Amino acid sequence: MFFALLLLSGVAEAQDTPPVAYQPPLFRAAEEQARPKLPENLSVKLIADEDFAPYSFLSRTGSPAGISVEIAIAACEQARLACTVEVRPFAEILPALARGEADVAVTGPRLDEKSLAAARMTRPYFRIMGRFAVANTSTLDSATARSLAGRRIGVVKDTVHARWLATYYSTARITPYDDLAKAGAALKAGEVDVLFGDNLQVIYWVAGEAAAACCRLLDGAYSDFDYFSRNLAFLVRRDRAELAQAFDYGLDKAQATGSTAKILRTYVPLDPW
Repeated sequence: MFFALLLLSGVAEAQDTPPVAYQPPLFRAAEEQARPKLPENLSVKLIADEDFAPYSFLSRTGSPAGISVEIAIAACEQARLACTVEVRPFAEILPALARGEADVAVTGPRLDEKSLAAARMTRPYFRIMGRFAVANTSTLDSATARSLAGRRIGVVKDTVHARWLATYYSTARITPYDDLAKAGAALKAGEVDVLFGDNLQVIYWVAGEAAAACCRLLDGAYSDFDYFSRNLAFLVRRDRAELAQAFDYGLDKAQATGSTAKILRTYVPLDPW
């Protein structure tokens, strides 16, 4: 988490910084629905992975923070729920839900057969994707396999991103590095032509001090659920169907009022799409 927090410095911690002027798309297909019949200011316990920056983590002040945490709080406000947030290790999230120690998992378990059998899922509110970046001086204007044929692509070794490149960009010269910082430094130095990796990590590097404004994003985000893409949704206790409905209601309202967009612009300095 330490590297991720360094990337987030001045973004996640600087909540008073004016948002960058990009408009996230309306990711959720909002449904017309009334607020479920729950008591006003019903107490709801949220739980999140303590080491999943930038989605959930402990801030420097020791408070839970992150994109998913703040979107959850915004949904609570819209649904008129009184929510508190606790962070725990990844392995404790689902067991805490099962024991009734928490009502909603904000981050943590993957959306798979095990987690969906143990809890109710809201509709997704975000998606993890992949992204390319190039030097500002590059003449490339497309990241298709054809346009990158013969080009040197830097990527973190032994990752889903590297395997995806090997499958779909086999005509490129794929160059593996130990971590994204080294791959980014190679792009800045001209040792590779293109950088590819996790959508937000690439954005944080491009916008960060290490890049020194050397580089830009290339094309939009890429999504492939067989490799690196993952929908993010909240998991609600199996016995709280009305609470799951309330969070879908709150998430729709948070998107419609612009709260979700404001949170994304606060944490993500460049358009993630």
